[in-house]
Amino acid sequence: MNTVPFIDIHTHLSRQEWDIVTVRNIYPGEAIPAFTGKDFFSVGLHPWKINFRDENNDSLVMMEDALEFDHVIFVGECGLDKRTETDFDEQMRVFEAQAIMAEEYKKPLIIHCVKAYNEIIEMHKKVHPSVPWIFHAYTGNPEISKQLVKRNIFFSFGKILFKDNAKAIDSFLNLPLSKIYFETDEGEWDIRKIYKRGAELKELPIEELKQSVWKNFNLIENVSVNFSI
Repeated sequence: MNTVPFIDIHTHLSRQEWDIVTVRNIYPGEAIPAFTGKDFFSVGLHPWKINFRDENNDSLVMMEDALEFDHVIFVGECGLDKRTETDFDEQMRVFEAQAIMAEEYKKPLIIHCVKAYNEIIEMHKKVHPSVPWIFHAYTGNPEISKQLVKRNIFFSFGKILFKDNAKAIDSFLNLPLSKIYFETDEGEWDIRKIYKRGAELKELPIEELKQSVWKNFNLIENVSVNFSI
């Protein structure tokens, strides 16, 4: 079995390591660095960053400019968060706009979700997307996971896998490998350790897990990784 890189599907930090491919989150209007072969990007309007309607529309226009770059491969992170103080109706409007944008640009949607799974499922039914939707930093229980799998949604796991009593671990154990990614998010975590934990929980060789995530990652259009041992 040939070695493939580790994939960090969602990070806010810039990392340059020979065996890791990253997808770094940026916000509308941020500069987009040149592509060096293993550093991809996502751009989105986070629910915590929701402002007034006109400001949000300006951000959406800047997003479209960023999505013209081939190495900006995801829309997001975006989504819904009932714990933040930003207006929920405006969150819904902006989230739907980004979901439609993901369809137009044929780029997967990476989703931040807090206490809003039902609303996102309803939005998925409304948009009926052809591109993957990926819940990042997934913490959902097995029941909600089953509903999301039926809608062909993907899941990205991070530090939650180290919390022994987390319901998300039960979800992780029951999900097929074809639905799983890993991430470091905002933390100084080593993606290799998260893979190692995932392999231990699934009771399989880490190389098998790497191969599976690599296969999932390569389902994304326009992904071209410059990787060699």
